[in-house]
Order: sequence, then C-alpha cells, then structure tokens
Amino acid sequence: MYKPLAHGGVELDDQPNEFNCPVCQAGKDHFHLFVPPTDDVTAPENSEEEDAIDPTGPRLLYTKFGSPDVTSLKRQYERSKLNPQPFFQRYEVWTTQKNSKLIESILLDLPIPQIYLAQQENENVDVIDGQQRLMAIFKYLRGDYRLKGVSKHLEGKAFSELPDSLQDRIESYELHTVTILKESDAEVKFMLFQRLNEGSTSLNDQELRNSVHRGTYNEFLKRLAGEPEWRKILNLKGAKPHPRMVDVELVLRFMAFRDQKYLNHPDKKTSKFLDKQMMIGATLDEKERLKAQVDFRQAIELSRLIFGAQASRRFMAGSDDNPQGKWDTRINRALMDVQLQGFLRHPKGQYVANADAIREGAIDLMASPEFTDLITHTISEAKRIERRFDLWKDFIDRTLADSGQGGRLFSRQVKEELWSEGQECVICRQKIRDIDDAHVDHIVPYSNGGKTDKDNAALTHRFCNLSKGRRSAGTP
Repeated sequence: MYKPLAHGGVELDDQPNEFNCPVCQAGKDHFHLFVPPTDDVTAPENSEEEDAIDPTGPRLLYTKFGSPDVTSLKRQYERSKLNPQPFFQRYEVWTTQKNSKLIESILLDLPIPQIYLAQQENENVDVIDGQQRLMAIFKYLRGDYRLKGVSKHLEGKAFSELPDSLQDRIESYELHTVTILKESDAEVKFMLFQRLNEGSTSLNDQELRNSVHRGTYNEFLKRLAGEPEWRKILNLKGAKPHPRMVDVELVLRFMAFRDQKYLNHPDKKTSKFLDKQMMIGATLDEKERLKAQVDFRQAIELSRLIFGAQASRRFMAGSDDNPQGKWDTRINRALMDVQLQGFLRHPKGQYVANADAIREGAIDLMASPEFTDLITHTISEAKRIERRFDLWKDFIDRTLADSGQGGRLFSRQVKEELWSEGQECVICRQKIRDIDDAHVDHIVPYSNGGKTDKDNAALTHRFCNLSKGRRSAGTP
C-alpha cells in the first residue's frame, strides 16, 4: 500500500520508474492505490450473522454474454446508456501508470478479465465489476492522460498521437461482458455483487442494496437521509451524504422495525431483515410513504429535543475502580433502534411535556448492566432484540404514566439546583464530574412512600446508585 505521507508527500505517479517498495522491493506496477472503506458514524457492531442462500430454491439469475468492442461501449457511455461509475462504485483509484499498463495490454492484444454489467428497469446498464478498466480506456480515448511507465515507443503518447493503426486496435478491441438481466432474482443478484466485490475495497450491504433495489423506495430512503435533524444526529457535516451509505442504511433500519416490528426480526439475520424491507418498501404507495416520513421526522426531532448531541449514543456507567460515567461519542445501532421506535408509541406532546423525565430515565436504563449488555453484545440475536425493546418500551410507558404519588424521577430543575449547591456523591464522597452522570436519589425510598421533591433528594454517581441497589438486593 503506497502512502504519500510516508514518502515525503510524493505521489506514486511522481516516483521514478526504478522506485521499489522499501519493505518487499516490489516495483511500482505492483502497487494498488485505494481508499479503505469506512463506517465511522457508528460504533463497531458485534455481528454474528450467517447469510446464506438456499441453492435448492427457485432463485433464477438471467445473464447475457457479449463481446462488444471499445467503440460501441464508448458510444453507450456517451449516450448515458452505460454507467461505469454508479453511486456505489467510487472508492478504488487507479494511477496513471496502471491505466497505461491496461492500454498497453490492449495494444499487445492481451486478454482482459470479463466485465460484469447489471441491467436496470429502463434497459440502461451499470458496471458492477470492471469500472476501473472501462474508465481507464474512456479517459485515454478522450485525452485525459498520456501513457506512462510503458514501452519506449509508447511512453508519453496521448491517444491522438498514436498511429492510426494503433488507434484502430484500441477502438476495435473486444471486451467480454456478462450482463445480469433485470428479470433476475434480487437476492441472487445481491449475492453475486457481494462475491464480485470481495477485493480490497468491498462494497457494504447498503451499497449493494442501492444497486439491486432501484426505484422510488430507494430514492425515498436517500431523501430521508438528507433530513437536517438526521444529519445532526449522525454528526455529518456539509451537504454530502455518508460515503458508504451508512446514513441511508440506518434510515432503512428505522423503517424495517417500524413496518415489520421487532418480534419479527429473524435470529442473527439483520441483513435479511433489511433486504425484506426493501421489497416491502417497493410496494408502498405515496400515501404510505408520506406516513412513514412523518413518523421518521417525529422520531428524530424528539430524539434531538430530548437527547441533543447524545441522541442514539449510549451512556457508559462507571466501575468499582472509577465511578465516573461518560457518553460514548459514536452511534450505537441497537440503542438507536429502540430509542427511535420508542418515540412512535404516544402522541408527540406527551414526550415533549416529559422530556426531562425521559432523558433521566433513559440514562438510568443505559447505565444498568443488563441493558448495557443488550446493546453491546450479540445485538442481532432475536431473544436479545425482544428483551431490549421490551425494557425500553416499559420504561417509556412507565415514565409517561400518571401516578398519585408523583413521578418517580426528579425533574431536571431539581437536579440542577442540587448540582449548583455541590457535586459530591453522597455514597462514595467523590466529586461528580458530569451532570448527566449525576443521579438524584430518594433519601426516603420511593417504594416506602418517599416524595419526589428536593427535600427528599440527594446526588449520587449513577454507578454508585446502581451498586447500592445491587447491595440492597443481596448481590455481591
């Protein structure tokens, strides 16, 4: 892997032809320059999914083999009938020298690996595998670069400077293609795209869905991913979408749990769950999509209103060694699922009226050992999905329910008043560094009739309060 910064900022193309790798002594033509995939919006997911397709089922793949010459492919490209760089193809970047080697191979009449195409509903085709080869050819024909690192009689030549015989040889060169026809089974197409892209820069599942499931619903998801409040939750700057479509996939997750419900999530098969949602979404009419949009907007607006910059981030409680808790800076997918779906259970006004209580209760739940485990380990296991949704749903319903004794959780105002009077934990006697890590505890227990007011309130670390609860229950 060539990294310019490791070589004084000099690009690989600008190194002399005799340059060799300082580690293995490989020549320049053995380097492959690429941008590694990134999923920096979300925390790493402990995934244990086992995706497989039943080969005995009625799953059909319709293909068409061809040998078009360069001229005909270029004509399709210029008429926008052939798209060598669809949205999901944009990460690998060939150097001028590598492009030149391909042109030289064509002039030597050497074989080039076949190119895979996917036919769309409008009969146009996208390049699934081979986009770098095609773009190297098309760019050379239109004069974007001169040959570099090739034989002496070709070195430095633009296409227009080649003899007519060599120009003809390039334009008449036949490329072997396999076109996956639009009638093919979507799931098999998805698997094929995965297999074709198991190289250095593999496409992720959402990028593959973007190629397989074209149409209104796919564009609908991408439009929702551009919602300002959503971009704030994901901490995406500017107008550009996430380069690996993570923003769109998270919208799809919201829609999948909204439409299919968490009890129908297959065990350890989140990818299948999302694939099915793409097919469900394709059947929705405009009215149904509009309702889904309203629900999505309500969920993300309430999430931002109540949790602010910590929306869909988990609160991490302290430990015996250090009672200080803190917020994770990354999105937690499992938490996002339950948090956003939880805002669809009641009228919007009830959440707004109880915003402080919801925030405090949510932090308490996130700090509990059981819920922490449910959102950080084996998060696609069906029984664990059901348990974390049930815990969050019950917490929301309890918080919004009326009680003659008054709410169990203290208001934010009471917490801020106690905080201003001193930040010492009444249990461990250490300073509490973050107000969100402060838990307001009942001096006289709530279960014994203690009131939820300032006169019956004391500040503790959340971890210390949880530890007190475990001790009182007889847990070591």
